[in-house]
Amino acid sequence: MCYISSTIAGYFIEKSNQESAPFSVLQLIKLVYISHGWNLALNNTPLIYDRIEAWKYGPVMPSLHNLFEVNNLSKNDLVEDFLIEETSCIKSNHKILLNKIYAKYKHMSGDKLTELMHQEDTPWHTVWDNKKGKNKPIEDAATKAYYSRQIDKNTFDLLPEYSSIESAEEAALFLKKAGILLEDGNLNPIYKNS
Repeated sequence: MCYISSTIAGYFIEKSNQESAPFSVLQLIKLVYISHGWNLALNNTPLIYDRIEAWKYGPVMPSLHNLFEVNNLSKNDLVEDFLIEETSCIKSNHKILLNKIYAKYKHMSGDKLTELMHQEDTPWHTVWDNKKGKNKPIEDAATKAYYSRQIDKNTFDLLPEYSSIESAEEAALFLKKAGILLEDGNLNPIYKNS
């Protein structure tokens, strides 16, 4: 099941409001993209429907950006008590993944998340190419390949909690079946430079 990006942003807004630690617009946009990337890598399916483009500050869903802009919120504005979408439609297995993303990235500023998105091997960096790719789409295949490269035997804890996988050995088997790891346990070369 896919969602619109504002539904996923709404979930993060709810989580941050519960902790009285609101996110900025920039943080929310990055968290939605990161969640989409991890879902592609771990579950082989997109999390959001929205088009993702390469913008100055990294990957952006224009529809989500425009929603904030229409409400006079700029990238550094904190998003408090801003109900975007009903989040009850989010499946429990996706909530588990979103909770992990929230826990892992909630302390990173918008600038730090942007810095992560700007690293040399990221999909944004590949598309952006010194502004020649401004506003060009970032394809799911590139996002999936990037996040798949982040998985190895030592990141077993990043696998979703709802998975039936209960050991590092089962995780390695899962990654081999997905084609991410080769039979010898090394990363599939197609994920190294894609």
